[in-house]
Amino acid sequence: MAPLSPNTTARYLLASMRRNPHGEVVTYGDQRLSWSDLGSRTLRLAQALIRLGVEPGDRVLFMFHNNPGFVELNYAVQVAGAVPVPLNYRFTAAEVGHQLQNSGARVLVYDGALASAVESAAAEASPAPVLVRRGEGDDPAALDYEELLAHEEAKDPALPTGEQDVAAIIYTGGTTGFPKGVMLSYGAHIDMFANMLSTIIPHVSQLDLTVEQLTRLGDVAPVKIPMMGALAHLVQSAPARWLARRPSTTDHLRIILRRYLSDPRLSRLATSTPLGYIIPTLPFFHSASYMLLMMGLMTGKLRFVLPPDGRFDPGRVLKTVEDERPLLMANVPTGWKKLVEHPDAGRRDVSSVRICISGAGVCPLPLKRRIFETFPGAILMDMFGQTEMTPLTAFRVDTGPESLKERSVGKPIVQVRVLDDAGEPVPPGEVGEIVYRSETMMKGYYADDEGTRAVMQDGWFHSGDLGYLDPEGELRLVDRKKECINTGGEKVFPMEVEEVLARHPGVEAACVIGVADAEWGQKIRGVVQLREGEEVSAEVLILHARKELAGYKVPREIVFVEELPLSPVGKVLRGKIRDLYGGSEL
Repeated sequence: MAPLSPNTTARYLLASMRRNPHGEVVTYGDQRLSWSDLGSRTLRLAQALIRLGVEPGDRVLFMFHNNPGFVELNYAVQVAGAVPVPLNYRFTAAEVGHQLQNSGARVLVYDGALASAVESAAAEASPAPVLVRRGEGDDPAALDYEELLAHEEAKDPALPTGEQDVAAIIYTGGTTGFPKGVMLSYGAHIDMFANMLSTIIPHVSQLDLTVEQLTRLGDVAPVKIPMMGALAHLVQSAPARWLARRPSTTDHLRIILRRYLSDPRLSRLATSTPLGYIIPTLPFFHSASYMLLMMGLMTGKLRFVLPPDGRFDPGRVLKTVEDERPLLMANVPTGWKKLVEHPDAGRRDVSSVRICISGAGVCPLPLKRRIFETFPGAILMDMFGQTEMTPLTAFRVDTGPESLKERSVGKPIVQVRVLDDAGEPVPPGEVGEIVYRSETMMKGYYADDEGTRAVMQDGWFHSGDLGYLDPEGELRLVDRKKECINTGGEKVFPMEVEEVLARHPGVEAACVIGVADAEWGQKIRGVVQLREGEEVSAEVLILHARKELAGYKVPREIVFVEELPLSPVGKVLRGKIRDLYGGSEL
């Protein structure tokens, strides 16, 4: 047997090439990439980066849509011992220039479709980075991606990386100014995966599957076999083996894991049941998708089904589900809303989907009920957290609409406290700032010690989220701390008001902001996007809100807009809305 690679990514990659060479890892339109194909291209690309002068620890900046280039390049940078720094593909030249300067990257790799912003930024940079372009562009100095790759050997450079080394720098928006570079380690990703497993496995009982049933297929209804296959993949992965050995793992969980890991029937099930995964809206540069890229690498079985042009088209996504028969789907709440409300939602065969995952925001209860209606027989998983925590901090599994809880994001999978303004813990049920501590916590913001100290205090990460722990120990999210509106001495949380406005049948989406007011300090203004073809007056919406909210929470003004500005993962950009519509006078 060949010795294991000292490089974390290469070790998992080579194992997947050996165990599942013909298994698909990326489906991109008509293009289907196997682990053997991906592994070969990744190793050759790593060698090309090394030949360009990339050394261990160097940052490599890159900009791609959700396509195979992102996947292979990300892994290649890690195999080369360097640190991948993905760019938001919607960035302007100024934003690309800031991230280039802040990261200190010497090499910038990009897709020709994004050449304009990248090449403009590179022309202003000093020192100028080495440019590698996949496809057409204007800069004649850019090296050709495919040509570089073609001249290299598919060989592991065997450059060591350990658990404490930085696996990626993910830039996140923060509260002001340019994004901050969050340094996430390999160990943090492994620990996050292990924490998630320790939460998922106890939910087996909620699926009416005992440990014995999981290893005796004859005792289980056929409809549940896909779910068993998913569990089989997870519990037979490298992080599961690590979890079984971890000192802090409970005896009960350790016994279950060891049984899973040693049972040949479950191993055969994992081999025979492919995992399909669709990421219709989450960009790969986002931390939630990055978590899945690492998970796919660790399991060697996850398949990414991607739209060929990077756009989210709910009708096409539903058709892709019918054609590709995936087991899992992941989406943000705004994406789920578009899917379940699309005319094809009731016409396409989506029966293969057994796990619906929602993340990057709180999914409202009415929307969750629609998801259960659209995907009958599926379970719904809520993933909540922040980039700085790699990113999961809480995890919730609902097996049906009867178990749903308002604003619950599940039980924490890391250490959690809820603090008042003086930094003291508050009792369960009382709202305060949520702070976290875990091995999954970031190493810090790159080249920003001051910013790091502002959020990491006494070993705890201060999230800026307001919430509380309910009697069952689940986290209930209230709002962002900085978004709280103070009107006439009363605190109003925008999310509560937005949910009420969004329940009006004529409203597509709503955002609530506080506006300076001489009498009340702040007054509440709703910024509303109506559904297409609907006509609703401000008076009607204010009356609608008054039926469900205390008087001081009701918006005093309503502004109608054609479209609310959204982030790449579908979150409403409240800061931009405040800039556009936050003036004291309308």
